[in-house]
Amino acid sequence: MSFRLSPARSASSSRARIVALAAGLLILAGAAPTAVLGAADPGAVSSDGAARPTIQYEEAVAHASDTTTFSPGDRVTVPFKPRPADRWAVGGVSPRELPAGRLTGRAIRDAAGSGPGAKTGPSSRTGPVGSVDVDALDAAWFRTPVGASPIGPADLPYIDPTTTPTASLAAAVDPGGLKREVFGFLPYWELSDSSSRLDWEKLSTVAYFGIGAAGNGDLQKTNTDGSTTVGWSGWTSSKLTSVINAAHASGARVVLTIQSFAWTAAGVSHQKALLGSPAYRANLARQIAAAVRDRGADGVNLDFEPIVATYADEFTALVRSIRTELNRVAAGYQVTFDTTGWIGNYPIENATAAGGADAVVIMGYDYRTGASTPVGSVAPLGGPTYDIGDTVASYVSRIPASKIILGVPYYGRAWSTDTSALHAKNISGTQYGASTTVVYGTAIGFAADHGRKWDPTEGVAWTAYRRQNCTAAYGCVNPWRELYYDDAQALGLKYDLINRAGLRGA
Repeated sequence: MSFRLSPARSASSSRARIVALAAGLLILAGAAPTAVLGAADPGAVSSDGAARPTIQYEEAVAHASDTTTFSPGDRVTVPFKPRPADRWAVGGVSPRELPAGRLTGRAIRDAAGSGPGAKTGPSSRTGPVGSVDVDALDAAWFRTPVGASPIGPADLPYIDPTTTPTASLAAAVDPGGLKREVFGFLPYWELSDSSSRLDWEKLSTVAYFGIGAAGNGDLQKTNTDGSTTVGWSGWTSSKLTSVINAAHASGARVVLTIQSFAWTAAGVSHQKALLGSPAYRANLARQIAAAVRDRGADGVNLDFEPIVATYADEFTALVRSIRTELNRVAAGYQVTFDTTGWIGNYPIENATAAGGADAVVIMGYDYRTGASTPVGSVAPLGGPTYDIGDTVASYVSRIPASKIILGVPYYGRAWSTDTSALHAKNISGTQYGASTTVVYGTAIGFAADHGRKWDPTEGVAWTAYRRQNCTAAYGCVNPWRELYYDDAQALGLKYDLINRAGLRGA
């Protein structure tokens, strides 16, 4: 599963996205043997070889000013108990029961104002996205880096999920349970969406996204005015209490994603301060362990992107410190960290060695961005340039397949192009219309209207159509638009690759 784009940036329904998830994961559950129909600093892999901010970062920036108010939750009362088929080692041990929550969400939230992690001075203003008080942070933190693709809503119209063709949900999960890890992100802005539905039968781990890590190792819990950040508000909310209890009742885990983005000069400075200080790393590790223990969650996911050059050893030290602190609470907490398609300087061997993380979550998308030409898949399975097959081969040559989770995109991208031919030239921009991301539910409806095409080389569905674009400077033009997206067939081929390579999951 990929990081899910927000309703604010797409007209597609959350229900349609979850339907797609449920259908697409059948192969990993053992329901079908084939596709289901229906470097210095590493960055997102793009066709021109340049480092680009990932969809995670773009979405976090887009929601940095959210003012969602979550009601505080009760204590998590259902402890995690692994499913009988859960066989993946966690923390160097077999899966085992973990403690339920220690405190209520209100108690955790109230403690944030005075305990470790509270904003007490300038040093706690150095953390990444997660605070609603944007003015209190360095404005450069949220500035789109030079060369980044435009951030904006998908330009495709709303598709009614009740009339949009979707893959069938008739097939059930194998009675033996999930055979691989199925790991998904739940951003706080999706947590607040009443249409979001989590299918626990087909999920093994959900990562709540997320909480920022400040340069001094504090979790970003409060704004400068003393109010609770939206990320911490969601983490301590009644909605997340319900999610964790439901997950545990089904044998699924809920983990906390910690964010440190280094796509800007300010972000680089913050991450260097954090990773470069043993005291700050220890502070963050202790606060993560406390947040997981008190909430009754099941581990942590680290979204540090990219790792600042020359700080790989320090990142490994942080991962191992987090493992040590979690082990003080109980054995069996899950620790993962996110990486890009290019390994770059992510210390995947050292950070996943004994005493480190259980697995890496590869962000297997954004191989093309809004500036890429020719256009094509954002996650090509094959082709003349670096692709998913190359990515998997690179990773399994360095770490065991059992420590690799491959993220897949439940979205695609549309570009303005010079022709309607496969892999046409990108002419996106002010005159012809910007390139935009397009979520699954919208993409399949557009393909139904204009004709679904298939690229067997990159393993991706696509369609072409005319779209008028009017501006004051250029008047109205009617260029071609090409949309490439992963549908059930494309995702199924990626799941086939996961199975063939024996990866931990998706």
